[in-house]
Amino acid sequence: MNIATVARMFCILPQTLTYWYRHYLSDYQSDKASGKWHPKTLYDVDEETGEIFTELPLYVFKPENIGEQMCIDDKGIAHEGFTILSNHQTGKMAMMLESTNGKDVEAALGLFGDTLDKVKSISSDMAATYLKACRLLLPMAQVVIDKFHVMQYVYGAIEEVRLRIKKELMAQLSKGKTKTEKDTEILADLEQLRHCRHALSQPPDKWSETGTARMDYLFQKYPEIKTAYDLGQDFRNWYDISNREKNKIFIERDLRNWYYKVEDTKIEEFKSVGGFNF
Repeated sequence: MNIATVARMFCILPQTLTYWYRHYLSDYQSDKASGKWHPKTLYDVDEETGEIFTELPLYVFKPENIGEQMCIDDKGIAHEGFTILSNHQTGKMAMMLESTNGKDVEAALGLFGDTLDKVKSISSDMAATYLKACRLLLPMAQVVIDKFHVMQYVYGAIEEVRLRIKKELMAQLSKGKTKTEKDTEILADLEQLRHCRHALSQPPDKWSETGTARMDYLFQKYPEIKTAYDLGQDFRNWYDISNREKNKIFIERDLRNWYYKVEDTKIEEFKSVGGFNF
């Protein structure tokens, strides 16, 4: 339960409860005074002069929370970028660094020393910063690209198809102020395309009746959108948790078949998803 929820329960402003908790109800002030609050700090030092450019406190540094399955990801907090290392099994944070810079992340992970030897797998997004840090500091751990970011690439390709078709339609509009019958039809389709964005990342059973009618119309008139959507749903279904009961051979076969489908469609926007060359 977060601060905002608790504040609503007691009919007080969230910022008021945050202030009380920070300064009176928690041990924040005493921990800060005694040095227990962010006991570890990274320093950006000039190698020649020894001058300290910046100090980066690790607001959370708990080696005891390192386990076999870890996650590393970035999070925006109050317009600042943070790197968070957490235990996938317990949900507890092991590190919170106010930076997403590769050099800083590697230095922060290095502070854990041999404790990182416990890690057998680490979940990450596709950011080169985190992949490099994992490769350097956790060479024995298996790096797993999390489902959310993989699906984000697939849905991104579908969205690019939608935007391309919109752009092509807009180019067909008359240049003058007078609108033709064709212009009216194009404008109506553009409106339909504008409203289908979220539906393209949902399974059909999540669509409303209006949404279903809209998608049926668009799929019939613009088959490429349906092809892209079907590819997205096929990949989403491949990720379904029920597939874990399958033999690894069949799981890999299904993934290869999906790649073959993408190659057959030759939709340019899907090139970035799997490094296709067609």
